[in-house]
Amino acid sequence: MKKSVKVFTMLFLFLINFFNAQVRDFVIEKPFGENLYLYKTFGVFGGKEYSTNALYLVTKKGVVLFDVPWQKTQYQSLMDTIKKRHNLPVIAVFATHSHADRAGDLSFYNSKGIKTYATAKTNELLKKEGKATSNTITKTGKKYKIGGEEFVVDFLGEGHTADNVVVWFPKYNILDGGCLVKSSAAVDLGYMGEANVQQWPTTMKNLKAKYPATAKVIPGHDEWKGNDHVKHTLDLLQKQNSK
Repeated sequence: MKKSVKVFTMLFLFLINFFNAQVRDFVIEKPFGENLYLYKTFGVFGGKEYSTNALYLVTKKGVVLFDVPWQKTQYQSLMDTIKKRHNLPVIAVFATHSHADRAGDLSFYNSKGIKTYATAKTNELLKKEGKATSNTITKTGKKYKIGGEEFVVDFLGEGHTADNVVVWFPKYNILDGGCLVKSSAAVDLGYMGEANVQQWPTTMKNLKAKYPATAKVIPGHDEWKGNDHVKHTLDLLQKQNSK
């Protein structure tokens, strides 16, 4: 009996390692302007692989991450790559909501003395799930100025989750929409287990009203190129709410 349990355990661990190995490594895209970079990580949901879009900002004081890699095994390797590429350390992490592809496991960064930021609502959700919270509370609507760069974290209303925020980079005319915004390539709204589909359209309209029509909006997943992500998100919501 003990032998059977041991064999099963070894097989289980092998399968975990096998499937983890199938997830692709992160990819750093070309920068937007001088210091703002998009990086993609990958994960499996519902048996299908998805890419996640996230950003990082290079400042004179160090690098600021906006969301963390989907795979915890890539936390350190992304920081190492950033340090090698820019000769600067990661000094801060801003989470745009509580899910594994955004806040991930903040204890990793907390333990390294890196400032981690999340809204009070995100921390409330993380704590409820027994996960590490940020060591600093994000102040929405405040202009953060770090090492010659600036950005604003905004809460526009509920949508994909109750805590989803966006990040505005005025110098680059870029809006990091996170999972509030669906890619124009998306066929549905994705995971809706914590979504507020009734409020979501209003939140998207708030987004359209607040930022320039010329702004480049980055969706949370899948293809980020193109400029129809906001319109497509509203179309998907209209279909969902008309069911």
